[in-house]
Amino acid sequence: MKPIYKVNIKELARLREWKEKCDDARKQKLAHRFQYYRPFITIDDVNSISRRHLYSCPIQKRLIHLLSDGEANAYKRLIFEPDILGIREQFPLHLPKTLEIAKSLKFIHPRNWKTKELYIMTTDLLVDRVDFETGEVYQQSYNFKYWDAIYQYSEDGFVIQKSWRTWQKNKIEEIYWLEKSVKFIQATERDSSKVAVQNITWFQMQHDLDVGQQELEQFKAYFIKSHKNNPRAWLEEHLSNVCKLMNSSFRDAQAIFQFAAYHHELSLNIEYPIRLSEPVAVNA
Repeated sequence: MKPIYKVNIKELARLREWKEKCDDARKQKLAHRFQYYRPFITIDDVNSISRRHLYSCPIQKRLIHLLSDGEANAYKRLIFEPDILGIREQFPLHLPKTLEIAKSLKFIHPRNWKTKELYIMTTDLLVDRVDFETGEVYQQSYNFKYWDAIYQYSEDGFVIQKSWRTWQKNKIEEIYWLEKSVKFIQATERDSSKVAVQNITWFQMQHDLDVGQQELEQFKAYFIKSHKNNPRAWLEEHLSNVCKLMNSSFRDAQAIFQFAAYHHELSLNIEYPIRLSEPVAVNA
């Protein structure tokens, strides 16, 4: 009987090289805790019909390798959240462990179906979060798939799973992380609205604006007062009011607004389009 699996020597050598590069990079003086990190799979390693993204992240201070539009949106939405400490993309899983889990489930481990050589499984996004109340740092693992690739509606209108092989691989990954007390999250494009990501992208244009703390606090006070006086006014009107009070240009006021929004100095509902010619939703 032919063996089901074969060791992929090249894959294991690539993993060792990846670990060595990450260890060497970690020794440097870094601006962010995960600035050293390099993904196990890069955009050059995959042949995919999806659009791949090499994203320069202003928070982690490095290039992020994202393998689809949906994965890119998921990353941008997550890294914007204030309790996120960092995200490692395309993170490799320990091969002996995933193989053990696959055997226990009686699933076929991901492999090259022609050569039977094993693939090293990866998690799309491994997220470090902090609980602001307790200070506890914990992790979550995100597996991204497009909704239509793994779900469908039944004749009765209920959401049901499809693509059983994809769910088998997801189950291996889920058990792998649950055994490490890490929550596994199955994400789709429906978890990261395009509107929110568009707003974040606009804010990010001024993420490194040179603005003093006193000027920022003054802007926030004037902006919030203007919004309270007329919540239905357009964003353009609020910024016009602010720039008059601060004796600054409209362009400068807009830039400070973007900076403040990106760094959570203003609490905005980003699930609604933020445009100059529309009211802006400010959270209470």
